[in-house]
Amino acid sequence: MPVARTMKVLIILIAMFAVASVRADEVVLNNGDRITGKMVNLEDGKLSIKTEYAGVISIDWSQVKTFSTDAPAYVKIGDNTVLVKITESESGTVTLESDDLRTPESVALSRLETMSYERKPAVRVSGRINIGAASSSGNTNVENLNANAEVVARSDQNRVTLGGQVNKGKDSGKETESNWLAYLKYDHFISEKWYAFANASGENDKFKDINLRTTLGAGGGYQVLDTGKTYLLLELGANNVNTDFEVGTDQNYPAARFALDFSRKLFGSEAEFFNRDVFFNSLDDSENQFLRTRTGLRLPIVERLNSTIQYNYDWDNNPAPGRRSEDKTWLFTLGYRW
Repeated sequence: MPVARTMKVLIILIAMFAVASVRADEVVLNNGDRITGKMVNLEDGKLSIKTEYAGVISIDWSQVKTFSTDAPAYVKIGDNTVLVKITESESGTVTLESDDLRTPESVALSRLETMSYERKPAVRVSGRINIGAASSSGNTNVENLNANAEVVARSDQNRVTLGGQVNKGKDSGKETESNWLAYLKYDHFISEKWYAFANASGENDKFKDINLRTTLGAGGGYQVLDTGKTYLLLELGANNVNTDFEVGTDQNYPAARFALDFSRKLFGSEAEFFNRDVFFNSLDDSENQFLRTRTGLRLPIVERLNSTIQYNYDWDNNPAPGRRSEDKTWLFTLGYRW
């Protein structure tokens, strides 16, 4: 083969290799713009894509007209996660190709919940732990310790929440605070937002005369929002409440349980406002009602470390004799989240 022809063949092969090497994922936006790069993931309504010119950028999924991947990716549609190659299609849709599909299938972008080149673990675990302590000596001798923790394990259809809190306090050697609360809840998602749950809790508070208060029950919940930025759920169920007082008359009654859990990221950062309320109302006697409210602000320090300012408000409409209906507590803690 002549040298000139050999050089031409080499140049063509090099060019073909170069073109193949720069193939990338491509996003077509509603305004017609095209963005190329490497898809990181689709999560919480945001598509993250790594570009050569701007690093990782985040795009509202609602602004995407169509999309294509250079290689098969894991996509969650409803309750199923499938490995598919994605190619551009008509506005608001993409075409999925897979060995599991007889023919390419066109689907609406709104049906794609998550997307990644790496398959997510079947169970995702997150949690937090916060600890606050204070000690002074001299003219004032005060010691305080408070801690709370929560762990959440979540799969596509199930969620388990385990948590608790403890508060201890002394003033000049005399105990001024002593209480703890532990809770467990299991959620089974019937649809994307609706779920059935079972819950249980145990509580002790020396200064409320509560030796042990337990709740056990079940009900239904609605996950209004879970976007990563905003979280909101509402629950309604029935519980059995049993209270063993140290001195007062014990109580045991069926009750309606209402719960609200809300959190919101602030200022485009990891700073977070949160509010959690649980209310119990006796179905036998309207006098028996109690409420637990936890409201606060988590402020990031570095990486997973944060500080928390929290206000606890507990109200009992029918406390033990000689005890007040309200308890109010301010907490300042340092915490770790994962």
